[in-house]
Amino acid sequence: MYNQSGQAKRIAVLGGSFDPVHLGHLHVAEHVLKMNKADEVWFVPAGSHRFKQANILLDFDARLNLINKSIVSEPRFKSLDIDRAGMGDGSTYDIMQKLKQQYPAYEFSFVIGMDNLAQLPQWYNFAWLKDNVRFLLAVRPEYSPDPAVISQLKDYTYLNCPPSSISSTVIRQRLKNGLSIQGLVAHQLLIEITRLYKDLLKEKL
Repeated sequence: MYNQSGQAKRIAVLGGSFDPVHLGHLHVAEHVLKMNKADEVWFVPAGSHRFKQANILLDFDARLNLINKSIVSEPRFKSLDIDRAGMGDGSTYDIMQKLKQQYPAYEFSFVIGMDNLAQLPQWYNFAWLKDNVRFLLAVRPEYSPDPAVISQLKDYTYLNCPPSSISSTVIRQRLKNGLSIQGLVAHQLLIEITRLYKDLLKEKL
C-alpha cells in the first residue's frame, strides 16, 4: 500500500491493445520508473478497443501471456486482466474506476502517448477523466501538445523519455511482408510472436 518513503504507492497504468507487446512499450514503462513518475507500472491489455477493436488480431489470453513473459524480469511491472472481454466496456473510464475502487489506497496515473492526445476528448466520459485522472504524457518529438486538450486536464505531467519508432502496426506489417522483427520485441519472444502472427496473417490473406 505504501512505498519506501511511507507515501501511498504510485501506480502508472499502461493500457492498449498490445497486439503484440513490444520494446517500445517496455521502453516507456522503464522510463516511468527511471524518472520516478511511479513505483510500479501496470500493463492493462484491452479486452476490446473502442478505436481498434476490428483490427486486433491476437486473442486476449495470448496477448496477456506475451506481456507476462516480457515483464517477468522486472518485479515492478505487473499485468492485469480487468479489461478482459465481458468484464468491462473497454474504456479507460471503466478501467480507472475499477482500479480506484479495488485499490483505494493507491495513487494512479495513466500513460498516454502524445500521438493519442488529440483523441482524448473523444474518449468515453472525458468529463470525468479530465478531472479525476493524472495523465503521464509521453512526449514524441513529431507531435506537439494540443493546448486545447492540455488546458482541460486537471492533473498531468510530461514524460520526457527518448522517442521510439516501434509500433505494433509496424511489427505486424513486417511479419506480413516476411521481414524479421528482431530488435522490435523482447528477444525471448521473437520466435513465439513471429509464429503466432504469421499464422494469423495467413488467415487474413
